[in-house]
Amino acid sequence: MKVKIKIKEKSWVSSPKKVSKAELSESYKISIQNYFQPLVDEFKRQYIKKNPNKEFNYLIDIYSKWYQNYFYLCEKFKSEHPDRLVDEFEEKFVRMKFTGVNQFEFAYFRHTGQWFLVADGLTMEDCRDMILSNPNFQPMF
Repeated sequence: MKVKIKIKEKSWVSSPKKVSKAELSESYKISIQNYFQPLVDEFKRQYIKKNPNKEFNYLIDIYSKWYQNYFYLCEKFKSEHPDRLVDEFEEKFVRMKFTGVNQFEFAYFRHTGQWFLVADGLTMEDCRDMILSNPNFQPMF
């Protein structure tokens, strides 16, 4: 009995260069965070209630934070329901990926649990204007 063995031929293929991440200094991160701080403060005044209904999850804080090259606007909720799984939890509602000097990819967190890319190549000012003009990019209340 003869057995045929099929041998795969090896060949060379080109491999594209990895796209390097845009360099982002800590001082530039701080300047971006400071730019959005008045917006965060306004959202706090507008959305955090002094006497929330404690039967349901309620908003206790709105803040911004960095993770690698991603800048997030976040909200923190508290729960006092007897059947709660956790006392507090965080939800991110806007994500801006730094792609270059004053250039961002703008995305928001959908109800489906996925980030939805809205636009690429936006400036900080464009991102701020989009957040202010569309309730999908603002905290839940």
